[in-house]
Amino acid sequence: LSLILVPAANAAVLKAAGATSVSGLIDKCKADYQTATGHSFDYPGGGSGAGKTAFTNGTVDFAFSDSAHSPMIANEIHIPTVLWPVAILTNLGGSNKPITLSTDTLAGIMAGKITNWNDPAIVADNNRTINTVIYKKDAAGKVLKDKNGAPVVLRTQAVTQHRTMPNLPITVWYRSDNSGTSNNLTRALNKLAPSVWTNNPADSFATAFPGTITANPVMFRSASGSAGVALNVSKTKGSIGYAEVSFADTYKLGVTAIINKAGNAITPTSDSAAAAGGEATVDDTTGLITFNYLNTNAAAYPLTATTYALVSTKYGDAAKAKAVKDTVAFYAFKCPGLYPALGFASLTPESKFGQIVIKQWNKLG
Repeated sequence: LSLILVPAANAAVLKAAGATSVSGLIDKCKADYQTATGHSFDYPGGGSGAGKTAFTNGTVDFAFSDSAHSPMIANEIHIPTVLWPVAILTNLGGSNKPITLSTDTLAGIMAGKITNWNDPAIVADNNRTINTVIYKKDAAGKVLKDKNGAPVVLRTQAVTQHRTMPNLPITVWYRSDNSGTSNNLTRALNKLAPSVWTNNPADSFATAFPGTITANPVMFRSASGSAGVALNVSKTKGSIGYAEVSFADTYKLGVTAIINKAGNAITPTSDSAAAAGGEATVDDTTGLITFNYLNTNAAAYPLTATTYALVSTKYGDAAKAKAVKDTVAFYAFKCPGLYPALGFASLTPESKFGQIVIKQWNKLG
């Protein structure tokens, strides 16, 4: 993969669109990408749905999508390029101190079964002894990774929580546009709390919602894009929403710790996403990832997603194909490690998930 370290002799200007989940990452790494590859591309985002449509119509060279493209077009494959956690963001006023939620409680909130912040289930989650994960680090303070690219857990630590929850109605902000973030969240809830989240996942949160979401327009409100959801959560006290973890800093929101199947309260980070990625499997034909949501990995964040690069195995243009390969390799293996605070997993080609990426990447041409 030395190609991602040496600028291409013939720089290309590519066209792309798609998932807003990676917009911040792409923007942050724009200069680094051009230095490393020599290429450039504009990225208007638009959401996973828009990216799929653009790739189908042939108006872009590649697209990013947080969910599967179906039906696939001729010669199309998915390359699972970036791993990241779907963060649950809250605005309870004041300092927005983070809260802890079990997956059942979260599903109850997102399904409209739990409607107030002082509900007994939320109170119980935040007034109990929880286990947090302590990672093993090297002399420089960097988290060590195992052969699968997952963080090495040194130990778990019991922490007793005492939190008074406010008597405040819950407002759920969800994506109004077709969104792979919605797809990943509803897919996880369907597996983690199937008795509550009874509907199948979908890019449309309203479609995946187990009921009629328009029946409660006060509790459920929609906004376009991750930025729109996070902005509106910040404006409305008592709100909860879902987006990339970087939006928490942007809008001063609380980041929720989710209790995984190992019983540990896990915050959404690049390391906890990497742990979940190490438990995933891939369809070698399509490149589609299946997360093992019920895994008992101590450090795995339960709501982890992947962003696919939708690419062609037959571009019919060697220079364009190489430029797309350079781009995928850079965002899979280089960019996330430059800016770990954004929450995207830092992968290596040798890791289990990295090998999945490489196998698909080698088909691109």
